[in-house]
Amino acid sequence: MYEKVVGSQATRRGSCRSASQANRSDERKSHHGLAIFVQICYIACMSKQYNISEPSEEQHKTKERIIAAASKVLAEKGYEATTLREISREAQAAPGLVHYYFGGKDELLVEVLQAAGRRFHQRMECLVQLTPVDRSLEAVLTQLRERVDLEPDVYRLRYESFSLGLHNSVIEPKVRERLAQRRNEIGSVIAKVLENSERTDGAQRSSLDPTLLAALLLSIFDGLALQKIMDPTFDLEAAYHLLAQMLHALAL
Repeated sequence: MYEKVVGSQATRRGSCRSASQANRSDERKSHHGLAIFVQICYIACMSKQYNISEPSEEQHKTKERIIAAASKVLAEKGYEATTLREISREAQAAPGLVHYYFGGKDELLVEVLQAAGRRFHQRMECLVQLTPVDRSLEAVLTQLRERVDLEPDVYRLRYESFSLGLHNSVIEPKVRERLAQRRNEIGSVIAKVLENSERTDGAQRSSLDPTLLAALLLSIFDGLALQKIMDPTFDLEAAYHLLAQMLHALAL
């Protein structure tokens, strides 16, 4: 009888210990889940609070700071080795804000390329306006050729975006949109060069479609830059000299 009582008590104590251990395990899981939930809510609240309280001008400055930081880090480390945490640290911005404004690294890469493209396009437009009419084409081609040596990282990141666009259905529309923007940018500059040439005495109105010509030139510019980056001995200057002769032959 005594053995039965002792055995029963031992069984109850073992059951109590198992139940207690199970409760502690459940509490740890609960605390871990709560910590993750609080972290997610914190990021979401930061983004919302930042969006509500921060003036639009400050939002714009923050986005520009993040884009500038991304451009610097991506150029230094390359696309694969770069993390959003490194970008946010360089930009002195909360990681939640990087996600809030851009979504992810792929989208941020396209934004970096768009910002670089806008700056270069503005420079090209000013160049065409300030350059003598008979030197417009040469000035434009010179800027494009020199950019390969001055900003090779822009081209490297551009090729990264092409690869992403081919394999990532999420980023594909943004890469396609950026290509269309570049065709428009080149087309507007070429149209201005054509317009300037028409003002020259004896120049005839060109029948060339600036948009179609821009599509061809876009492939040439990127292709020549790729060859120069992959092979430093490639004679980029000679290639651009031949391109200028071909364009002049088209009465551009």
